[in-house]
Amino acid sequence: MAYEIKVPPLGESIVEATVARWLKQSGEAVAAGEPVVELETDKVNLEVAADKGGVLESISKNAGDTVAIGDLLGTIGDVAAVSAPVAAPATQPAPVIAEVSSPNGSTDIFATPTAQKVAAEHGVDPRQVAGSGPGGRVTKEDVLKFVGDKAQPVAAAVAAPAAKAWDSLLPSRWVAITPASSVGRRLLDHDGGDGSSV
Repeated sequence: MAYEIKVPPLGESIVEATVARWLKQSGEAVAAGEPVVELETDKVNLEVAADKGGVLESISKNAGDTVAIGDLLGTIGDVAAVSAPVAAPATQPAPVIAEVSSPNGSTDIFATPTAQKVAAEHGVDPRQVAGSGPGGRVTKEDVLKFVGDKAQPVAAAVAAPAAKAWDSLLPSRWVAITPASSVGRRLLDHDGGDGSSV
């Protein structure tokens, strides 16, 4: 059964918002309590979290769309309902997954969802990371430390010679240029600025 993601009450005098961006795409898994979409108003920016876990089935409003309180933003479906049709065509052999023992000898993944996501982003098997959380659970910090420990010797060896040669030519700080949010545009309009000095 699909669960509807709707625009929540935003405050006493706020009746509409703008969809700033989707944090999940259609077809991606969503955990209960995980932010799915970011809304922007004149007074506040907020993330709308999923009330239950599943798979984001559809997105009804795109980034930049104006929405009212109670409008349908998208739907979240059950994981089983989405994965059942995908599992039916079994023409390809299932990939063989090598079982890797964790430091405590178990092959189960005992990590937080955030730690699993960070581990996947860095190409790390969470079972290789020693957990420091409750009951030995692997946390995001454990994965980042593990990745940092592995990359540090290589990065130090490569960066040392290059840093000396290019220090004077590179800017001291990189800045990402992004379009101003609606709040930023209103501030510029109010102050009479054109944004060229920002």
